Amino acid sequence: MIEAEAGKRADKGFSHLLEELRPDLVRFAYWLARDRAVAEDVVQETLIRAWRAQSDLKDRGAVKSWLFTIARREHARLFERKRLPTVELDELVVAESDELAQQPDGEWHDLRRAIMGLADEYREPLVMQVLGGFTTQEIADQLALTQQAVLTRLFRARNQLRAVYLTSDDVATE
Repeated sequence: MIEAEAGKRADKGFSHLLEELRPDLVRFAYWLARDRAVAEDVVQETLIRAWRAQSDLKDRGAVKSWLFTIARREHARLFERKRLPTVELDELVVAESDELAQQPDGEWHDLRRAIMGLADEYREPLVMQVLGGFTTQEIADQLALTQQAVLTRLFRARNQLRAVYLTSDDVATE
């Protein structure tokens, strides 16, 4: 009886911890998927997997990085099991589709496009640091890199973004 109550308290604490970390997971999954609905699905699957495997978690302090790893793997699984629908560009041109004319606006779109233009090896640590709030050591542990390698990738990612913005500013002023 006492063990059952202790188990319920532990489950409740774990549930609370998952709910606390859910917004960070959604932001991370959104950056991975670039689609809100897909991100929500990834987070849902992540939480289900985490709940089922909570007994495997040895260190409660590492739960955030553990969840991010599950989310990253769950996102990868999406592409293993299904093909995304494609649209033939020639068909859109012939039909004079409105989809071709849609132009998202704003600096946020430009920044997002620049970040998404980075190679995965640079984008992932940058997103983990900026959106996930991970330290460089936590990122290194998650990506199986050295801390120095993470610092190098973050430096290169920022330099590439800076180069994109300097180039676009130069073009805008001419």
